[in-house]
Amino acid sequence: MNKTINQLSTNEFETLVERVVDKRLEVWMTQLMDALTSIDEPANELRPEFADSLRKAIKQSQAGEGLDLKSFRDEIGE
Repeated sequence: MNKTINQLSTNEFETLVERVVDKRLEVWMTQLMDALTSIDEPANELRPEFADSLRKAIKQSQAGEGLDLKSFRDEIGE
């Protein structure tokens, strides 16, 4: 059954938003990785610390490690 936004509970709405954001970040990360792997010139190499950070983020994403919206809000003090 389809619901309008005003019919969703707070938890249902947050879950929906989390899924949309996660999917969009996954698409963005794929596009970023495609762009980065298509760079052939040595002058365009990534800084080692940035490359390490990207590898870590990819591993975390593939392992399903993430942060739910409530935890994120708690961390930023909202």
